[in-house]
Amino acid sequence: MKRITLLSAAILILLGSVALAENGPSVRISAGPTMLFDPSTQESGIGGHVTLGYKLAPAWEIELYGASSDHFDMKNHLTSGDASISLVTLGGRYLSTFSGKTRGFIAFGAGVMEIEAEDSPAGNDDTRSGGIGRFGVGIDHSFIPNLGVTMGAGFNRGFGDTDEVVLYDLTLSIFCAF
Repeated sequence: MKRITLLSAAILILLGSVALAENGPSVRISAGPTMLFDPSTQESGIGGHVTLGYKLAPAWEIELYGASSDHFDMKNHLTSGDASISLVTLGGRYLSTFSGKTRGFIAFGAGVMEIEAEDSPAGNDDTRSGGIGRFGVGIDHSFIPNLGVTMGAGFNRGFGDTDEVVLYDLTLSIFCAF
């Protein structure tokens, strides 16, 4: 929890500094559904995500990304059944313009992941936390200058206590920039 508080404080400090941003919208908030896929078990889970971005330069954003999925079927040391997965990463996005209303991006970040098993052996702790690295690609398409949709795909790799976890994700979200 201290890591999440520290990451949130860093974002708030950056949001307070408008000297680094270009003219126009500098904050982007997006939210929508997420599908997580575990390639080792061929199982998927549906959840949601929220992203907060802050523009540092015309093509660069700093990004806080959070996602969660319940009833995700996993096989690891913690469980061989349903689990809930939550992750928070701090990273960035590099944006490139395709056309006037469509921008492609590459996203990256590192953070924390928590797995909570719904069925764990008696006497065992049902929660495990560890690190996660994230890499993703996608597009933003604006309907009007500050409102649009984001579609993306990502690769997530756990490390530390969650090093056996590899997940792919597909996201669809609505964004608002101001």
